[in-house]
Amino acid sequence: MKKKKNTLRKMAVRMMLLIALAATASPFHLGNDYLRSADFDTVKVSRKDSVWTIASRYTAKAEDARELAEAIIEVNGLAADGALRVGQSLRIPILRERLPKLAEK
Repeated sequence: MKKKKNTLRKMAVRMMLLIALAATASPFHLGNDYLRSADFDTVKVSRKDSVWTIASRYTAKAEDARELAEAIIEVNGLAADGALRVGQSLRIPILRERLPKLAEK
């Protein structure tokens, strides 16, 4: 009986850990439209580029740039800090309705 309780307790702990891991695996997927985009542009990283500066070129609002930066990191499998290498090619998710007007830039 004691062995059965220990086995059930271990299973319950494992299930709770799995649920916690699934809930925290990718926190910005749910509300980030860029991660559902089917359109992409390709950019080669230049010397002074960062994920933020690249995202800012494709958006008009700071909130959109933050979401796009997160999507660039996710889509390209970058480290969480968004570290880039010069010459690296990045896929940039595009939302046509959120692209800034050329006259604004």
